[in-house]
Amino acid sequence: MRLLDRYIIKNFIVNYLLALGVLVGMYILLDLIVNFDNFTRGAQGVAASQPGEASGALGILADILDYYVFQSLIIFQQVSGAIPLLAAGFTMVRMTRNHELTAMLASGVSLYRVAAPIILVSVGFGVLSVANQELVISQPWVVAKLLRKHNEINTAVTKNDPVYFVRDADGSLITATAYDPVKKRLENVRIIQRLKNGSAYGRIMADSATWELPPGGTQEAWVMRNALVIEDRPDADPSRLAAGKAPLLLYNTPLTPKQLDLIASKKAVDYLSSRQVWDLAERSPPINQPPLYKIMHLRMTQPIMNILMLLIGIPFLLTREPNRLIVNMFYCVATSVVVFATTFVIFQMAGTTLDPLLAAWLPVMIFTPVAGAVLPSIRT
Repeated sequence: MRLLDRYIIKNFIVNYLLALGVLVGMYILLDLIVNFDNFTRGAQGVAASQPGEASGALGILADILDYYVFQSLIIFQQVSGAIPLLAAGFTMVRMTRNHELTAMLASGVSLYRVAAPIILVSVGFGVLSVANQELVISQPWVVAKLLRKHNEINTAVTKNDPVYFVRDADGSLITATAYDPVKKRLENVRIIQRLKNGSAYGRIMADSATWELPPGGTQEAWVMRNALVIEDRPDADPSRLAAGKAPLLLYNTPLTPKQLDLIASKKAVDYLSSRQVWDLAERSPPINQPPLYKIMHLRMTQPIMNILMLLIGIPFLLTREPNRLIVNMFYCVATSVVVFATTFVIFQMAGTTLDPLLAAWLPVMIFTPVAGAVLPSIRT
């Protein structure tokens, strides 16, 4: 690697870290201002229930650090697309102000030669972003930390959320008054069995249902206690309309506790790895698959769009006329906003108006030719 490459890379990395620190710091500061009272109440609750725990200002500070250390992983994912272009702008401004870019041009160095190290390092940071999502954020203990609220930092929160008319793979609707994710247990279960046209043909009611390996079984299923099966077909045998309760009943379904956990905490699916999202989509009912396929496809195209945004914006920053750099930066920002807004709108249409696969790759198909047309406009 030549000395010039090392110099450009060093400046770019410094500006990248500076931009990252500013954006992450601003996000944390604004969030902290809004939610500081929640941290205070959480620390007071811990001090009251666990006298041995840190309290007062020290306890609040520990809670804040514990919360935002993990939230920084998500913040990095959210801002990683804009930082390379922002850092490239800072780098070009600094090199232009110190007349370094002028000296490079005078010595016969092409502006493409200046841009190459920046693009290469940006690709490296894109790989880091992918590794952060797939290998770090997706860890179960990290997901548990990310799902905490501001006042739940040091409290073991067990949520027994109700389940309201969750659709099963066969169209049945499942309802329960409470779901314990730790015990994998549903309370007061009601299952409305339906035909393809939506009409009900039966009901299953049970005091509880636990996800476990049934006696003599080889595969886990919902084991229902004190279950009552009722036929609702018009032509059903009247003697079966009010059958007695069965002490034990197995209910086989692809609706696993893992999926119920995701329904109870909808943000959790955003933290899973692509492989986990794929496995979840394959086992989900058809009605729940489009949002999962959307997440999976966007994981592949989002890093590509980040690089395309840099390729489209960087020609505005590489100019032979230093006096036009500030004006060109405004053009760069405006163009980047258009690219981002277009991509965002198309991504939001995935799974609804557009097929998830098409919506994920459509921005790439649109802006790849744009990048190819803009890059030759650089005056070397």
